[in-house]
Amino acid sequence: MDEIELESNLNGVAYRLAERRDIVDMLAIERDVYEGEVPWTFSHFEHEIVQNKDAFFVVAEIDNKVVGFIGARLTDKGVNIHISNLAVLRDYQKRGIATTLINQIVRLMSNLGKNQMTLEVRRDNTKAQGLYRRNGFETDNLMPNYYEDGADAIWMVKKLRNNVEN
Repeated sequence: MDEIELESNLNGVAYRLAERRDIVDMLAIERDVYEGEVPWTFSHFEHEIVQNKDAFFVVAEIDNKVVGFIGARLTDKGVNIHISNLAVLRDYQKRGIATTLINQIVRLMSNLGKNQMTLEVRRDNTKAQGLYRRNGFETDNLMPNYYEDGADAIWMVKKLRNNVEN
């Protein structure tokens, strides 16, 4: 993903591509957001950041402290992009950081000519669903028993180009 260029500083928040050294901070953000749980392990993050050439993470920093991140990977032979995860420390939520992280990916992937973005979100996570809807995602499909605990997921899609070719 060498062609990625980020808007580096918006409203006092710096955005940059994640590096291996950020993983510990990203795990701490997960613990905070998911009430002690860590859906992704160190090795999950490491694989996506270091090894997977079709994946990347963007972190948000305030005063050199990582306060949020978004992960994405190319899918469908590089035509589309899938958001793998998004999290912002609770103390930094409601400041537009999650929206800016989404918008960074939308802008980058639109500029690279990608067709659409997809993601899955827990059916019971109406707060996240609202965030995604406000950012142009639409519900596409229900995925029963998607998560390990048996919870359902909602598949959401955002078109990036007007002339989507099949």
